[in-house]
Amino acid sequence: MAERRTQISLAFAGGVAVVVLWEVIRKWRIHRGVAKKIKWKQEQCKAAFDTVEQDLRKAQVPAEKIAKILDLSFTELQQQLQDGTLKAVDVLHAYQSCAFEANERVNAITEPLLDAEAIAEALDKQTSEKKPLHGIPISLKESFYISGLDCTAGLGHFLQNPKTYDAVLVQVLKGLGAVPFVRTNIPQTMMIYECSNPIYGQTNNPYDLSRVPGGSTGGEGALLGSKASIIGFGSDIGGSIRVPCHFCGCYGLKTTLERLSRKGHISLSKGQTLVSGTVGPMTRDFEGLVFATKAILNDHHFQLDPAVPPIKFQEEIYRSKRPLTIGFYTYDGYIQSVPACERAVMMAKKALEAMGHTVIDFVPPRVTYMVPYLYVRSVQGDGGRIFTSQTEKDIEDPSMKKLLFPSKLPKWMLWVLSWVTQAITKDKVLADAIKARIPVKSVYEWFQHAIRVQDYKDEFLNAWKGKNLDAVICPPFAMTAVPNGKVTEVLGCGGYCWLYNVVNYPAGVLPVTRVTSDDVTNLDKYPSTTTMEKLVKKYSLGSAGLPVGVQCAALPFQEELVLRVMGDIEAGLKMLKK
Repeated sequence: MAERRTQISLAFAGGVAVVVLWEVIRKWRIHRGVAKKIKWKQEQCKAAFDTVEQDLRKAQVPAEKIAKILDLSFTELQQQLQDGTLKAVDVLHAYQSCAFEANERVNAITEPLLDAEAIAEALDKQTSEKKPLHGIPISLKESFYISGLDCTAGLGHFLQNPKTYDAVLVQVLKGLGAVPFVRTNIPQTMMIYECSNPIYGQTNNPYDLSRVPGGSTGGEGALLGSKASIIGFGSDIGGSIRVPCHFCGCYGLKTTLERLSRKGHISLSKGQTLVSGTVGPMTRDFEGLVFATKAILNDHHFQLDPAVPPIKFQEEIYRSKRPLTIGFYTYDGYIQSVPACERAVMMAKKALEAMGHTVIDFVPPRVTYMVPYLYVRSVQGDGGRIFTSQTEKDIEDPSMKKLLFPSKLPKWMLWVLSWVTQAITKDKVLADAIKARIPVKSVYEWFQHAIRVQDYKDEFLNAWKGKNLDAVICPPFAMTAVPNGKVTEVLGCGGYCWLYNVVNYPAGVLPVTRVTSDDVTNLDKYPSTTTMEKLVKKYSLGSAGLPVGVQCAALPFQEELVLRVMGDIEAGLKMLKK
């Protein structure tokens, strides 16, 4: 009998060893195959950089001319391209030179677009009426399809599968006379505020290389923050436009779902439609944001994608002088914003009041419920399987390991992890967010979840209407740029953005101030009850000099009102400085 048990034990151990060995071999084969693709792509990108750099050396554009072009505001640049003072090719060379130089510091560019020079030269030769964005260089998040190029979301196994058409938004921009000139970096899967992947590496914040630029449109944020692009385009399902703008000191607009076309934009979670990603512009200055938004809302856009409502830019809303009632808050009920972010909102409040608006307290309803049970539950309703199924076929980026770890656990362990998390961190919302990652059991359960999302939208709208609000201002994130590798530890700070993805309201971000030494000193008064609060305080040390943005939101399809509020904040701040 003992001998029989020994044989069974040996057979079991042997079986386990075979399974483990097979899994090791399987992963090795996957890694080897993906590594080969990545090496091929990196060589291709290097060749593209070398080609453009050779063209720049041949062009021999004087440094003084480059500096003058880069110093122009969007309005000045657009006017000089329209009246012929500047050539599209010269503007392109100036921005290519600056972008390549900035890239040495921040690694924001995935690859330059080799047809940019031909597009610019053709624009300089044309004799017909110039289009609104004639000669304006445009940077694009890597997630937009471009004919002949891969679109990867930072996943190596998607390489060597070039797209056969341009995204609708890219077609619209080219039709307006713009010159797409570089693609910019993203985090792997595009579901985190880091900006790192095994293909293109890690992007850093231009104001502090030890900190993140935000994500998932992090490359755009870093490039615009480096003044190396003037207009870019990104996407946003949980702050992916707004957080990089906040972290890198630029402007951005998350649009209402379907206000702009998403055709030809990669998504790993198309089947999840309760909280969907949208696309939008990011710019170096406010005038560029307004102009770009207005320009792309055109008939060509609506014809290319009939799913987009044919609503052109509503000039009467943007130009209106009607005094507004605007809500504000610096605490969403979950994570208190740090002193710098709180001060930025109060500065914006004063600026709006100086412009004749009424600014009143607003408390968003039940954010501690919305974060785990609506946002996290929506994007992780399958237990995160859609994302782990992609990273399992790839080389997993270190930034994704902590984020995806709960998705790899069995259901019962998620319950245990949730209980342990609450006991250790004193953070019930974080614990609930872990439970919210347990996959739904049935279609019926998913339908019930959809009802809860809609009920919350109604509740939020009632709270909004109860205050007779036109718009709201608040922080985009509870702190400023986070140190590299630490984002997953303070993810709850993103609740300020997630809210407007859940309710599907347009929201923009503009830079208002910089972190001061007093802001850092005042961290002594910041709460330290939960582990996350302690980490927010810890990671905010040494943040002096970083940009601080303010978020502005309005009702669905009221992008023009968002822009009006952003413009009035800028105007009010200038007025108060005088």
